[in-house]
Amino acid sequence: MSDLKIQDILFCAAFAGEIDKLKSDPKIHTFEAGIGELEAAINLQKYLSDPSTWKPKAIFGIGSAGVYNWIPRKDWEGKFGISKVFANYQIAFLDKKIRLPESMTFKYEFPNLQFPFDGNDFVESATNGTGSVTLEDLSPRALERIKGESLGFENMEAFGLAKVCNLFNIPFGTIFALTNKVGPKGSEEWKLSWRKHSDRLQEKILSYL
Repeated sequence: MSDLKIQDILFCAAFAGEIDKLKSDPKIHTFEAGIGELEAAINLQKYLSDPSTWKPKAIFGIGSAGVYNWIPRKDWEGKFGISKVFANYQIAFLDKKIRLPESMTFKYEFPNLQFPFDGNDFVESATNGTGSVTLEDLSPRALERIKGESLGFENMEAFGLAKVCNLFNIPFGTIFALTNKVGPKGSEEWKLSWRKHSDRLQEKILSYL
């Protein structure tokens, strides 16, 4: 456990349903950043650039994540995912179907962040912030790269938020409801499960107050 308190954190969600329970407690700071890495990054940067806004000691992305299939379902189902390493690998890039400039930054790490959560309910892994949802099974080439860099989770907003936090020198991490396996059925599984798991996640956070 760290000295970081829940009250010192700004919880950034993609949409209101991911923070509705947290918003009901005045001790918790929340922000609806928007869907996708670009929108989330722009809105968080606007928030932090406003001199009138409250400045957090740390920022956490909160929401849901898919899990890559190199992690067995039995190891994550019913648990929460936490991350402090964030990559931005498009699956087509890993499959060499598209080209990106080598000068781009593809990873941010926040090694000094200590989560104010503990216990067997939490699984820690790095997160791939793809900006989109992967709807195919990964090729052997892509899976080897994903597994080799210990990227267990996929989330659309995490990398954009991480980039802004790096710019402002604010510790950043994520806490996710692990809703689905990444792949062809991932979106349907997410639709059926996100509300239930979001409620569980928010209630878990509230229990640390």
